[in-house]
Parts: sequence; structure tokens; C-alpha cells
Amino acid sequence: MSELYPLRFKEILRAYPFGNRWIVRTFHKEGLPADHPISETWEVCDRPGESSLILNGPLKGLSLAEVSRQFKEELLGNEIVRRCRLRFPLLVKFLDASHELGEQAHQDDGLAKRRNLPDTGKTEAWYMIRTTPDATAEIGNKDGVTGKDVVAAVLAGTAASLMNTRPISEKDAFLLYAGVMHHTYGGALFYEIMQNSDVVIDLRKADGTMTDTEARKRAEEAAEGVYLEEGADYRIEPVVISDGEHRHAYLLACEYFALERIDIHTPYRLTRDGDRFHILTQIAGASEIAANGAAVALPLGTSCLLPAAVGDAVITPKEDASVLIAYVPDLLKNVIHPLRNAGVPDRTIEKLGGTTRLNHLSRYL
Repeated sequence: MSELYPLRFKEILRAYPFGNRWIVRTFHKEGLPADHPISETWEVCDRPGESSLILNGPLKGLSLAEVSRQFKEELLGNEIVRRCRLRFPLLVKFLDASHELGEQAHQDDGLAKRRNLPDTGKTEAWYMIRTTPDATAEIGNKDGVTGKDVVAAVLAGTAASLMNTRPISEKDAFLLYAGVMHHTYGGALFYEIMQNSDVVIDLRKADGTMTDTEARKRAEEAAEGVYLEEGADYRIEPVVISDGEHRHAYLLACEYFALERIDIHTPYRLTRDGDRFHILTQIAGASEIAANGAAVALPLGTSCLLPAAVGDAVITPKEDASVLIAYVPDLLKNVIHPLRNAGVPDRTIEKLGGTTRLNHLSRYL
């Protein structure tokens, strides 16, 4: 039997100009500083020099990096180690965009490698937790936008004008493949899951220290990494399946990660294949997570990692509760086959990857 158990971590905090105190006001997190904005809480993370520290049980005080090296497949799962070795593949966070989150995109894996960047590319997804009534997100390009338009907009500081604007509200999900432009003027608190990478294409206007030649080169390099597709839609409609008395929704899926949501008021058994870890994040109510003879409390706004080797888990809500479940999928085994077995048409399953040529599910359907 594995020594592992459900792992809770201490959040890694970030303060940026776009954030305020929305995370503090919304969630039941302990020990957060009271004297400055908290723009992001990195819930589960293993970055160079910054690895989440375990808060509970015999492994308390060790980092995610240390336990990954110690337990290998027991923690990550056989399939994940085959794909990613011992590099933890995901970063999960809450992000407070009370204010404007600047225009950006992210390099894909190929461009990151060609440019000798220290990380992989970055595909990410946003799941809205709270929004203000007038909040919008600018995601993907308007029809007719060209690479030359992107260069000109970066030089002028008008990249947001090239993007599709849509109102956003609680429970909206967006799958932002590498290269897709995105931005918000603020008014959103969201859960974010991403490839474990820190690469970014800054689409904002260059600061005043650059020469005109330098600024143009920067804009041209940015445009090279931007993905343009007419008619694409990166907002994902959830697929809800019958799961007894519980509501079980598949929110989005790609090769890098999948995200599900369960809404429960009685205990829920999470059946697991043992080939991968899962990250559980409490977004409403509170729960207790039990697996391999150990249990951990999961208050509102906290996350835990279920190691691959701990077997099935039982999620017992303390009240009506909602939990996000994140993992690195085998798209056929973990997404397509379960949904087909539930009677969901392939066309509906495919939409979990967005309306875009980048859709990873399309390869299998």
C-alpha cells in the first residue's frame, strides 16, 4: 500500500497591478496578508525555485518537487511519467482580475523550442468564479485580422481592438490554446489551469526605452507567435451527464489538461484509473476528501492533490458543494469513451475542445 494520501499545499502568492483583494473576500483561506493586493494564489505549482509546500500529514513541509522525485509514478502516475518524466505538468491558480489584464498570448511548444525558451509552450484555460455585471473578455481575433495588423496594433498599443469581445459571467469556460490572443478590462475572478510554463507574448505597446527599430522587431516577433483563425470560438459549453443524484459536468478538454465539475450534497465516489494524479479545488461549500485511509478537509477556495496511487476517493460535502477536478487526460479513455457510454454524441464531445482547428479532440472523432 502506498504511503501517499490527499495532499494540501500552502498557496504561493502573487501581487500584480491587475489584482485587488477579491480572492481574500471570496474564499476561506488562512494566513493571507491583510495589507496588500493578492492578484493570484498558485494552488498547486512546481516552478524552478517555487514549489508548493505540503501542509498536512507525514510529508508536511516537503515540496511538490521533493515528493515528485521521491515517489515518482506513485505520485504522478505511470502515464504522466511516460509523457512528462518527473516534471510536474500543470499549474493551477486563482486569478483576481479586478483591473485590466493586459493583451497577451503564449508561445506554443514548437516556437518555445525554436527560440530556446526555458519552458514549454503554454495553453491555458479560464473558468469564471465571480464576475461584475459589465465584465467582458477579449479572446481570439476578429475576422479579417492579419499578421500585419497584429504588428501595427502592438506598435500602437491597440491589440485589444483586434480581439472578439464577449460578456462574461460565472461558470463561463474558455480554452486558450497557445497563440490565441486574450485580454480583459477587469471585473473577473477566475480559476486558471495551464501547462507548467511561464512563457508569454506581450502584445502591449513597448515602453519608451526602445528605439523604433527595436520596437518593430519586438512587434514582429510577437506577431509570429499569434494564432489567427476566422470564426473560431474558444468559449466552451459544458457537457453534463447523469451521475445519480449529483451533477457532473465536463467543462473542457485538450491534450494538456481536462477539467470537470461536480455539484454534490451527499458523498461522491471519484473513481480513478491509477495512471494519473488529480487536483481537486473547492469552489462552493466545503468538503472532506478521503483516500487510502486518510482524510483532509477542503475549505472553500482550497485545493488538494490526489496522488495516482491512492486509489478511489470519497468526497463528502459539509453542505452543498462544488468541486473542480483537473487532470492530464488520455482523451480517449478519460473523456471520449465515458461520454460516449453516457450517450453523448461525438459532435457534442468535440465541442469541449472549442470551435477551432486547434481542437485536440477532433483528432479522435
